[in-house]
Amino acid sequence: MDERYGVRGSESVADQDWIADAARRGEVMLCKDLAIARNQLEAEAVHVWNARVFCLANANLTGPEAAACLLSHGDAIGAMALRAAGPYVVSVSTQGLRRCRLNLGSAR
Repeated sequence: MDERYGVRGSESVADQDWIADAARRGEVMLCKDLAIARNQLEAEAVHVWNARVFCLANANLTGPEAAACLLSHGDAIGAMALRAAGPYVVSVSTQGLRRCRLNLGSAR
């Protein structure tokens, strides 16, 4: 985020905006907060932009623990990102990958 928007800028970018920016670029997103699937605005951005998002199931992991979890599932994350078109949010935990339901509100 800081590399793309700058240190000050990254703090003010709305989640749905960085999701749209990354998805437009075809990027796979790695996140620490699984709430992206539950927050309706963020979930709708994932849906609208066909985003491919992988989130840590436990947001309380330390940096090294988070990196170890993501790296231990790197092959599975890469394979899914290559074969499965978005939109999706996938929970990444020590048990593996699990696709999450997007909160798109009652209208969908």
